[in-house]
Amino acid sequence: MALTPADPGEERAARQVLFDTYGRLLTERQREAVRLHLEEDWSISELAAVWEVSRAAAHDLVRRGLARLVALEGRLGAVRRLAEADAARQRLERRVARLEAEVAQLRGPAGAGRDV
Repeated sequence: MALTPADPGEERAARQVLFDTYGRLLTERQREAVRLHLEEDWSISELAAVWEVSRAAAHDLVRRGLARLVALEGRLGAVRRLAEADAARQRLERRVARLEAEVAQLRGPAGAGRDV
């Protein structure tokens, strides 16, 4: 998964995966700000109003939280490794499906009594 995809929807999804993976490593305030921004779709202005801080302060909190998530992925690579493992699993599942189809084809219609 690219950390800076071109599509805004993909970027949001990538940020959500980073948050799901590393969110517990943020400060409590950063975690809540990023959660509200990503999961509840709160704007920076809404965060600032509810927390009674300036819009700049709310923006900085979200920005630092997201930057920390990217930095953690850069150092630890858990999201990348999980994506690689998922891709390998999908390749194996496709291979197993092809092999099962080949075995079924060798057995013929309705198993035709041949063991392969």
